[in-house]
Amino acid sequence: MDNFELIDLLCVIDACASDRSAGRLVPMSRAVEELRVLTGDFVSSDEDATKALTQVALGRGCAVLFDEQPGADILGGS
Repeated sequence: MDNFELIDLLCVIDACASDRSAGRLVPMSRAVEELRVLTGDFVSSDEDATKALTQVALGRGCAVLFDEQPGADILGGS
């Protein structure tokens, strides 16, 4: 979490969390992209962003969905 401000992480988790019958769910692909847009940080690795966001999401009682890798469609050429 050293690379990111806690307030930015909290804002992204709250914005991305969707209420489901099983609790609040945060899709990581969306959260990473939202964090990049909010902070303008397109240099930090996806892994660093995912780790920081996951810690905050779990601390807020959210379930985390590791649904896809952000930018995978760009790299895959699709």
